[in-house]
Amino acid sequence: MDYVLFIFILIIGIIIKKLCTKAINPYQFTKVRLWAEEGNYFNFCGHPVFYYDSIVRDRSAMSKPALLLLHGYPTSSIDWIYMRDELEKRFHIIAPDYIGYGLSAKPILFSYTILSQVNMLEKLMRSLKLNQFHIMAHDVGVSMAQEILARQIDDRKYIIQSVVFLNGGLFPESHRPFFIMKMLKKDILGAIIQNIAPLSVFASGINRVFGPSTKRSKLELDEMTHLLFYNAPYNLIQRLQCYLNERVKHRDRWVNAMNKVQLFKENPISIRLINGPIDPISGKHMAHRYRQLILNPDTCLLDAHIGHYPNLEDPANTLKYFFDFHNSL
Repeated sequence: MDYVLFIFILIIGIIIKKLCTKAINPYQFTKVRLWAEEGNYFNFCGHPVFYYDSIVRDRSAMSKPALLLLHGYPTSSIDWIYMRDELEKRFHIIAPDYIGYGLSAKPILFSYTILSQVNMLEKLMRSLKLNQFHIMAHDVGVSMAQEILARQIDDRKYIIQSVVFLNGGLFPESHRPFFIMKMLKKDILGAIIQNIAPLSVFASGINRVFGPSTKRSKLELDEMTHLLFYNAPYNLIQRLQCYLNERVKHRDRWVNAMNKVQLFKENPISIRLINGPIDPISGKHMAHRYRQLILNPDTCLLDAHIGHYPNLEDPANTLKYFFDFHNSL
């Protein structure tokens, strides 16, 4: 009976939302359209994955060290657009949309786990013949970077040269997800909320993690939500939110890896955290926990008004701390 009621509510919600919402089309936005035109696709398990490769704009990219840029939830690789020009001067940058995000495929049957996404990232980098690379990761991307570091210990098939973490749930005990995020990861409830709530609800949720003076405009929020829900199955948000459970499950393995890789006798991996302190989810309190748990803790706090998205809210100072770190390697 509960299942029948769920299906009924879901169908009614989908109908109402479709009647009240304009067609989801991220390509209507100039910034997204230009980003897409400069991107490419590769195949992972039959699913097209979008990625930006700076070789499109920089013919000398292959002579530079590679940098893998890992975006956050629930946005996409376009988050790096304000840092792209400066990064391309020194690096060959690769910025993918994970499966279920942005312009990549959003299959209904895919296993949206951190482990599956890292499998995809490994295949992408192999396809590009990039066997050594640096990483900069944000939000859910920090969990993927942690899993990559753990694989460096398990079986080092490629070399990670350094990692810079931006705001993200590195330690689940210090991560403070909003109540709505906890609700969205529940099987039935998450799907109902996705299909009944208007886009403005999700836009408002995204804007809550920005600093008080760095909130996004309606246009920017429209770009984000259209990229999120473009070609999305009815239960996408619930499936994506399950990374919160993985952070708890793999916590010790991932945290231990952050310390062990710094002690490698050959090619030790240097790590830095750049943090927007006013972020209510993973702000200054996450940086404090980082200093408690990580060997040789290298942390940089941005200005007090910067929130969860350093790459969007303060790209200039994020780049400064990023380049200072690389200059010291």
